Amino acid sequence: WHTSNVFTNEPALRLGRKLVEATFAERVVFMNSGTEANETAFKLARHYAVTRHSPYKTKIIAFHNAFHGRSLFTVSVGGQPKYSDGFGPKPADI
Repeated sequence: WHTSNVFTNEPALRLGRKLVEATFAERVVFMNSGTEANETAFKLARHYAVTRHSPYKTKIIAFHNAFHGRSLFTVSVGGQPKYSDGFGPKPADI
């Protein structure tokens, strides 16, 4: 079933509680796609590094010719210019 960050449902809440109980996480967030999940992971990683370590810790290390989704950030991380070129400036430090 589909869920979003605006509405929820009881099965999603139950699954979220199970994930919190079974892992180190204190909370979970469900995404609609792998692109959203990857983009959120990249943003969280940068936020963590910048706020916990240094405002200059913004680099993301990635494989070339990888697939992480279809947003500008995720195609830029994928290292395939055929998907990321032509849309203006790319996110920095990848």
